[in-house]
Amino acid sequence: MATKTADRRTELAEGRALARSDVYRLLSEALVYPSADSMVARLDEGILRGQQAAPLPERVAALLAALVEHTRDTDTSHLQSQHRRIFSHVVSADCPPCETLYTARHVFQETADLSDIAGFYRAFGLQLAGKERPDHITVELEFMHFLTYKEAYAFSHHGSAKARLCREAERKFLRDHLGRWAARFGQRLAQKAGSGYYGCVACLLEAWVSAEMDFLRVAPEVAPVEQEWSKPRPDDFNCPFAEAGT
Repeated sequence: MATKTADRRTELAEGRALARSDVYRLLSEALVYPSADSMVARLDEGILRGQQAAPLPERVAALLAALVEHTRDTDTSHLQSQHRRIFSHVVSADCPPCETLYTARHVFQETADLSDIAGFYRAFGLQLAGKERPDHITVELEFMHFLTYKEAYAFSHHGSAKARLCREAERKFLRDHLGRWAARFGQRLAQKAGSGYYGCVACLLEAWVSAEMDFLRVAPEVAPVEQEWSKPRPDDFNCPFAEAGT
């Protein structure tokens, strides 16, 4: 009986890690330049494998459902047009997608922070394949996708001790990096995007990172830097999907 209970706990933990991994991957792909074969385009095919074993937070599940509806009401060319409008061909001054533009006090801290982020990647044998900066939101989300998937694999193949190592890395990266600025980026993205597809992605990002901080029991230090472009009015933080009760 004890063995069956332990096996069930492992199965649930693996399912939860897979569900978390899918959300991170979804968010990462939702913020890159859209393509017809992206994970977002396949969202309504039920790619969130672990939801039955480990249901997602209610707010997150509702926003995922809203995102499904947006993918049904638009096409790739429209999303590409919206992506260009929001992010432009250079770093957007309205919602820059890079961590150190929110957190670094000066160029020397930016260099140190970029080095620390790259160190996380190297510790797991990863190298950047594209031209994105290591602190780009899509890269940091993809790294969390990798860690959570690795955690699920560890539960299945290597045992809970190895899985805990992955969980600790998730906790540290969320505390020291992604958790410090992702919500602020989401707020700025929601302001720039409005209530469309990318507005929904922005709200999902905020809700998910908040849920993950609760789940991993971390309280990241709030990014100390407020550059002039990132000083919104108080009502700028209103999420259009939250107001609509989605």
